[in-house]
Amino acid sequence: MKHTKLATTTILAAATAALALFLTGCGSANKAANMLTSTKPVAQNIKITVAKTLENTSLQIDLLGANTISDLPKWETYSVTEYWQPGNTTRRDTVRFTLDFGTGKPASQTFSKKNEIWKRWLGTGCANLVILADLPGVAGGGANDPRRLIIPLDAKSWKKSSGAPIEILVQESGLRLLTPRN
Repeated sequence: MKHTKLATTTILAAATAALALFLTGCGSANKAANMLTSTKPVAQNIKITVAKTLENTSLQIDLLGANTISDLPKWETYSVTEYWQPGNTTRRDTVRFTLDFGTGKPASQTFSKKNEIWKRWLGTGCANLVILADLPGVAGGGANDPRRLIIPLDAKSWKKSSGAPIEILVQESGLRLLTPRN
């Protein structure tokens, strides 16, 4: 009888200890997950370079801040062709920054993290940057349009030295992210 009672007590103590460890582990895992998902978006230097084959081609690149709830779902599927149509109201009404490329203009331009528009974007909860290119002759559509690139703005997403820009290459086939992600 004593052995059975002792065995039961030992099993209950072990089960309680295991449960406590499990719950502690879950708490740590939840804290780690929250830390990964609750990073604060920050302004980034964005360097955009056009490929040699496009250096004398007149084209525009628009940068738009997008919050995750109301803006991002729209920009993930919005028609890039429609966006660049003359008189497009969505483009007109969007708080954006435009870079112009072409003859006599630098083939590489940096959108500074000190630009005043960042305050406006980050003030509305923007966590992503949408980059749209008006590339002549590039057809695309849907969520995989090569003229659209959406990048997160939290610093922990990027493998780069502090202050280094996120680099993007504009090619005849579309936008290409050069900076590696974490």
